[in-house]
Amino acid sequence: MRWWQTVGLVVQRELTARRKAALIVTGVLVIVAVGLVVLVAAVNSGNGRPASLDPAEADEVLGTMGVIIMFMAILMTGQVLLIGVAEEKNSRVAEVVLGAMRPRLLLFGKVIAIGLIGLFEVLLTGGLVLVVGGRLDTIELPAATGGAVAIVVLWFLLGFGFYATVYAAAGSLVARHQNAANAAGPINIVVMIGYFIGVISSSGEAAGNQLLKVASLTPPLAPTTMPLRMIQGDVQVWEIAASITLLVLAAYGLILVAERVYSGGLLSSGKTRIREAFRNAVR
Repeated sequence: MRWWQTVGLVVQRELTARRKAALIVTGVLVIVAVGLVVLVAAVNSGNGRPASLDPAEADEVLGTMGVIIMFMAILMTGQVLLIGVAEEKNSRVAEVVLGAMRPRLLLFGKVIAIGLIGLFEVLLTGGLVLVVGGRLDTIELPAATGGAVAIVVLWFLLGFGFYATVYAAAGSLVARHQNAANAAGPINIVVMIGYFIGVISSSGEAAGNQLLKVASLTPPLAPTTMPLRMIQGDVQVWEIAASITLLVLAAYGLILVAERVYSGGLLSSGKTRIREAFRNAVR
């Protein structure tokens, strides 16, 4: 069986196994997002027409929405991946699976499957917000909204690709899937740092914000900060290229490390240290 066929089987298996959880999470996101739109529509109902935004206000609104969606998408999909890996380790299913395929293919398939679920959630939630907002005349957004959505989708894929292997490796180190939250804590803190920098920066001009510029070029923080600069238009082409290049290189390095931690952690019983996972890794 070719490698891509093996990965396809893993993706199909993961999508089937996570279907119910994905529907629940997606339903919650949609209800919250659409509920906020309906609430804003109710507040603006006395005006008789949608609130119109000037370019600066539109940049601020779209930038803030992009940062929030990015943060929630990476955090929630990463948690799903981590818990799934921890459950497999606890049930010893991974030992059987690793006997039939390379750890890298199993990890790659899981990342693709959970990434597709997260992408579906982002597109569905964002699309429904725009459609419902337009139907209810909640707010009049500029034509650049479509470009902002494309930017958010691009950076979600890059950000999830960076963090997914870290979440998977962390899940392979826990003793029980009930302890997954503890393993995710340090990773979530890094994601939250980027989120807070983005939210704080979105309330003002991106131009001249040195902290935002540095964060947007730092791989762990770029997914929740660079989209804001791109939406607000305060970024050079070389900065975008440098940010993406650094993020991809960092993700590749993490994959090499996480693959060994992942395979060694799955084959170890109970709570596993990183050094032990490296020693027990399948070669």
